[in-house]
Amino acid sequence: MQTFVFAVVVLSVACLAESRRDRPVGGLGRTKNATPEIQQLVDSVQDEIIGQLPLGYDREQPLQLHAVTYRDQIVAGRNYFIKVETGFGRYIHVRIYKDLSGNASVSSVQLQKSLADPIEYF
Repeated sequence: MQTFVFAVVVLSVACLAESRRDRPVGGLGRTKNATPEIQQLVDSVQDEIIGQLPLGYDREQPLQLHAVTYRDQIVAGRNYFIKVETGFGRYIHVRIYKDLSGNASVSSVQLQKSLADPIEYF
């Protein structure tokens, strides 16, 4: 029995160490290419994103919201920091919070970003 408990503890510690390999505790994970799930997350809060853009932003050109890359942060739920192309080479950074029940909401939007701008905490 002691051997079993020891094995479970060792395995748990190894899994925990592996999960923290790419981020400090509570910190942002590494930058990853956007997945269909991340695009779906952006699509699900599109009206909120547009609502946080300055008046007229979406009238200057046809507005597209295409997720490019993202970083995430595990909190009591998860924060997603997403680089979004809005069309014609223009980019914004969007922070979306998804709670433990799966409800998503836009926390913040940063304008005038470029493809080269790193995604940082905001």
